[in-house]
Amino acid sequence: MKFTAFIHGFSASALTLLAVPALAVDGTEKVAQLSLEDLMKIEVTSVSKKPQRLAHVAAAVHVISAEDIRLSGANSIAEVLRLAPGMDATRFSANRWSASARGFAELLADKLLVLVDGRNAFNPAFSGVMWQDFQFPLEDIERIEVIRGPAAAIWGSNGMNGVINIITRSAASTPGGLAVLGTSTLDESYGRVRWGGQNADGSLFYRVYGSTQHASAQRAPASLGGGSGQDAYGTESAGLRLDGYLAAGARWDMSADFFSNHSDGLALMHQASGTTIDQQTERHRGTTLRARYEKGMDGGGNLQFQGAYAQTTLRIPYVMTDERNTVDLDMQHRFQMGKQQELVWGINYRLSSDTITPGLVMHMDTPSRRMNYLGLFAQDEINLADTWRLTLGLRMDRNPISGWDAQPTARLSWNLQPNQTIWGALSKAARAPSRADAGFNRNLAYIPGTLASYVPNTLLVLHGAEDLRSEQLKAAELGLRSQWASALSTDLVLFTHRYDQLLRTAGQMTPVPGFPLTVVNIDIGNGGAMTVNGAELAADWRINPAWRLQLAQTWNSVTQDSTVTPDPTGTLPKSITSLRLSWTPASRINIDAWLRHTGARPGVPSHTQLQRNAFSGFDLRLGWTPRKNMAWSLVGQNLNQGSCDALSGSALVASNTGAIPSCQPRSLLAQLRLEF
Repeated sequence: MKFTAFIHGFSASALTLLAVPALAVDGTEKVAQLSLEDLMKIEVTSVSKKPQRLAHVAAAVHVISAEDIRLSGANSIAEVLRLAPGMDATRFSANRWSASARGFAELLADKLLVLVDGRNAFNPAFSGVMWQDFQFPLEDIERIEVIRGPAAAIWGSNGMNGVINIITRSAASTPGGLAVLGTSTLDESYGRVRWGGQNADGSLFYRVYGSTQHASAQRAPASLGGGSGQDAYGTESAGLRLDGYLAAGARWDMSADFFSNHSDGLALMHQASGTTIDQQTERHRGTTLRARYEKGMDGGGNLQFQGAYAQTTLRIPYVMTDERNTVDLDMQHRFQMGKQQELVWGINYRLSSDTITPGLVMHMDTPSRRMNYLGLFAQDEINLADTWRLTLGLRMDRNPISGWDAQPTARLSWNLQPNQTIWGALSKAARAPSRADAGFNRNLAYIPGTLASYVPNTLLVLHGAEDLRSEQLKAAELGLRSQWASALSTDLVLFTHRYDQLLRTAGQMTPVPGFPLTVVNIDIGNGGAMTVNGAELAADWRINPAWRLQLAQTWNSVTQDSTVTPDPTGTLPKSITSLRLSWTPASRINIDAWLRHTGARPGVPSHTQLQRNAFSGFDLRLGWTPRKNMAWSLVGQNLNQGSCDALSGSALVASNTGAIPSCQPRSLLAQLRLEF
């Protein structure tokens, strides 16, 4: 899209929105300008399934606030996650992202658990999430709690490298109307509309929303490797939330969300030669329902029940179609044991049934399957003294492939001064085999034979066995959270992760002779091992009322066992840097600059999607609030074309020039936000 067309399109859309009556109300959202002392008092719930002051938490946790999201200029949740230290989030195409913490950040990252209001959102098909399916409005997010490191003792298997808990705002805090309209040179156009209200006596609140976004295929500049991403996409979503408040402090809430998206991409093998590349369109559709009841109890206790249902359909031409229904039931109980102890315990049950229709690239030994999961957990927080807290926890999970996994944790925190907390943690976590790990068959390569010489054609097939074990992690962490002055705070974490039983190519090849085709199965099994050592630093400096500087820095070091085939999914950048500078030159104007640098990810030839060079990106946002119910913003993303260096020169790009995107080019985004 040319820049003139971009401006014209935005102007026309803006005039359309301005025609909507904008009736300001007293309940209009106001973003609190918290001091750093207040920020340290923020309560987080993801570490122990109970409210805890951030200053006292014995874990590597970072809170991304609604204000952070707004000022970042980001337009998707995956982009927002780059605000947290240790998060490795990379855009593969227009709406495809990989995101993980402390390694394993491939497109289908499977060691990071994602929650939405406590609902487990990971897909049992591969134990991860597809970020393009998260389409609820960013404006409805209250905060995102990012835990780096194992949190499986509370949240269960797959909370191996961390937990992302997306917490949306209650319907009571979103009265009235909101409309957001934007257009950009990359994403073209998007719009979000929300409306909220309440009943007469104020005991029931509601909101509904609708969202849409579309983009055409992008082409990188020829000077930077060229290549058309063929990654046009479109998304639509809608949803509602209800919040009810009962007598005696009880409350309930429920939500329903629907999404539909399509993303153009590439199929790497659909003919006998195994080399043909053809256009394909992924299609994702889904509906999620969630309901929760919560009641306070005598002595500060709490009882909570939650149920969730998700129906999803994922269709990838030439690969497979996954139709899935998943039910989750959760119960947790928190209560005091004497004056010094507080216990949280609970139970979780999940049932997931699917039908995976085979394609030309992949098929399952068992096309349809029902899988039952059970989790039991308990965690005890003990006040050893006024400044010492010990937390002991254990979770037992059972999955239908590898059986039971024990996941214990021990965490100790010491408030050595009122404004400084040192903490340490020892944890064991597991990543259970997913549906796609066990009993899958993926065509890797086709080798033509010679009929005259009676040499058969050969098909190499990657095969996942049914007797897989859970991948294991033993982790140690040490942290120091400090408030050095009223305007300066830091959070430092040192960690070591030891992985065992990682899935890898076992080296066993089982030929199934035949003519004219011989099939050779290459088995996937446990056996990979690696160690990741690292440090994460976050700093927040309120230079003065008009200036704020935020730093997130990560250093990583990876050691893989020389006795096994290196696990390419374990490679991760040696460093990740995020530096944000916010300036408020006037009460109605914000200027935000965001500089990011990600170190190289060498990968190996067999996993070309992981090969990335070091790259830097620079974003700049200008925000203007002419009146209380209206806000404009103009965002320039990747202004230095830095991410265009990320994939240039990799084997996949070099062998398919003009077909595989080598970068996402710089873009301009303009947005109008109205409250009415």
